[in-house]
Order: sequence, then structure tokens, then C-alpha cells
Amino acid sequence: MFFVKCQVAAIVVATTFFTVPLAAAPFAYISNQLDDSISIIDSEQGKVVATVRVPGKPAGVAVAPKGDRVYVSTPEAKGFAVLDVKKGELIAKVAVSDGALGITTGPDGKRIYVADWYNNNVDVVDADSLKIIKTIPVGESPSGLAVSPDNHWLYVANRLSNSVSKIDLFKLTVAKTVLVGSHPFGLTIDGRGERIYVANVQSDNVTVLETNRMLPIATVKVNAQPYATALALNESRLLVTNQDDGSVSVIDTESLKEIALIEVGNKPEGIATHPDDRHVYVANWFDSTVSVIDAKTLKVIDTIKTGKGSRAFGQFFGK
Repeated sequence: MFFVKCQVAAIVVATTFFTVPLAAAPFAYISNQLDDSISIIDSEQGKVVATVRVPGKPAGVAVAPKGDRVYVSTPEAKGFAVLDVKKGELIAKVAVSDGALGITTGPDGKRIYVADWYNNNVDVVDADSLKIIKTIPVGESPSGLAVSPDNHWLYVANRLSNSVSKIDLFKLTVAKTVLVGSHPFGLTIDGRGERIYVANVQSDNVTVLETNRMLPIATVKVNAQPYATALALNESRLLVTNQDDGSVSVIDTESLKEIALIEVGNKPEGIATHPDDRHVYVANWFDSTVSVIDAKTLKVIDTIKTGKGSRAFGQFFGK
């Protein structure tokens, strides 16, 4: 193995620095897997203002709660990279596992969680030391991750096990695992920590789980190969990227029914909501673009050119 487990190293990278003041935030950090880069979008200007090279086929993205760091999973480098937002450059690389994919942080920002697609576990990493605290076995091919608002629970979509695991972050053990649809990938938890929305790639639907007992309360049909999810408009709408349909399904979270289908770019994957809670950004893998949806009018209002193979799997919006 090229990297020693948990090795941390400084990185010198070629980068285009910000051309506007940082106060012009929020920024979206879009992983371009085929370009080995991150495109940084200034949402006020509606364009890419910086591009940072990230070796290792970057895929997952997680912005720290303070907005000062961005963690980017790098599957081919067997770990993740750390982007310093103020410097606009990578400051560290961390080797954690052979199949690093999904990545997230808790509300307190003290830990980073990385899903290992190949070894069927989740690595828990201390955000200060960048060292592994614990490795927790879960189901087969874990992908999407979400931490509860109270920082007590971590939810993991296990793609090949067709399940979601609930991890107790106080004990660092799996509390429960339940079956969902076929090949779950992306998932989202609501602001009260009461519901999880799980995109099931092969069954073309979304499972809605009640978190307390981990019981499904609904299954909502969407279009071909749903990949990831995001909530908007005070959580009244759930938006779901449909990879093979070039579309985003919009689900009313009260009726739990699909109310609209919005055409976006080719092979939409990652999706995240702007801090204004209205505009939703969608990374389009084949088009190398990001579509911007107005969740109120249910229309695409902008398309932003990014890098090749835009994936942006995770919470990619910063402050």
C-alpha cells in the first residue's frame, strides 16, 4: 500500500486562488472526479472562481460546520484530502482505507466519518489530529452518511446489503440495521432528526425511515436510478437526483408523493441546498456542469460549467 494507515502529510498543489473576497460566500465545492480537482463556485456570482487540484479521483465532499475546511474523499489515494478554505489550497492528505467514498462531519465538527466501500466499515477520524479513533464494521459497500442534529447518531447506507445502519456515536457501535430498497446510496436526515430519506438506486424509489425505531414509514417512487437527496424550503420538499433519467424528482414531504420532475444535465449525481434554503445545486457527471434549481418555482435557473466528471457526493455547500 502506498500510504501508511492514518499517515498525514502536507501537500503542495497548483491552484487558482480566489478572485473575489471571501465575504462573497457561500461557496459550493464540487468534486470533479475525472479532472482530479475541486471547482469552487461563488453562488452570488454564479460561476467557478477557483479550481484546486485534488489527486486521487475526488468523490465525496463534506464542509466543516465552521466553513473553514472542506474534506474530500479520494478513493484512488485511499483516503481523503483537507482543503483550507482561506488559503484556497490543500493542507493535508489522510490515508484511511482502500475504498474511501462517502464522507461527512458531525454538527460539532470534532470528527470526520469516512465510508469504506471495499472493506465494509466506517472510519471515525479526529478532526484535529486527523487520526483514526475507531473503525466500525457495517453492511456491504457503505456509501452515504448522515449525522443526527444532536450529534448522537450516524446513519450509513449500505448499498450491497440493501440496508441502513444506525451507529451510536457515544459508544461507537452499531445500534441497529434495517432493510430499505435495492442498493441504497445517498441519504438525508431532517433538521429534527426524525426522518431519513434514502435514495435506492436499483429499485427507483426513496425509503422514508422514522429514526427512533428505524422503521420505514413510506416508499416513494421516483425515476431511473436515484442517487442522492436534499431537503429545501423548510424541509417541505425533498429533491432527488435520477442518474439515468437526467432529472430531479421533487417529493412533497407532507404527502410523501412526487409532485414534479425537473430536467437537469446528463447523469446527475451529487445534490445540496444553498444556505438560503431555496436554491438547490446538482452536479451533472456527464455534462461536467452544475444545475441550479429554484425549489419554489421548480425550474432550473442557471447552469454552471465545472470540471470533468462532476460528482460532488455529500454536503458540498460552505458558508
